[in-house]
Amino acid sequence: MTADQYNAWSAPFRRHPKLKTALVWYNHIVTALIAGCYLGLCATLAILSDARFWRMLSVPATALVFVTLLRAVINRKRPYEALDIDPLIKKNKKGHSFPSRHIFCAFAISVAFFYMHPAAGIVSGILSLGLAVSRVIAGIHFPSDVIAGAVLGAAWVALGMYLPFPFFPV
Repeated sequence: MTADQYNAWSAPFRRHPKLKTALVWYNHIVTALIAGCYLGLCATLAILSDARFWRMLSVPATALVFVTLLRAVINRKRPYEALDIDPLIKKNKKGHSFPSRHIFCAFAISVAFFYMHPAAGIVSGILSLGLAVSRVIAGIHFPSDVIAGAVLGAAWVALGMYLPFPFFPV
């Protein structure tokens, strides 16, 4: 992504303040909604003593640790650091852009939802795709950051949820 590309993508949001506000709110609401539903699912499984609780908790948790360490090692600059752009969502954070942890986690949770209830996983996946687009348009991540986050998060949890392990019931 170049500064010119970013400016073209974000131009409609700059011209229409209500669009920018909607983008910012979408980013916050979808992040909270996906995380809240995931925590609610884990709590429900725990309360019901469902044997899938430990897999549902540990697989995404290990994914979060993995992506956090990977970002620290790569430490890629964010678009607003690397390009001469004014992001739609202001952040003080430096580096740690690749892969996008928000998108990694959103797609990881979507696959976990799919494991439990396919329709919930599809809805979460669609919301996560919108979240990925919003983070690029907002100037927080490069397209490659969100693509890598989506692929790695989904793959990590798909392997963890669908491969049989002797200590986790499928």
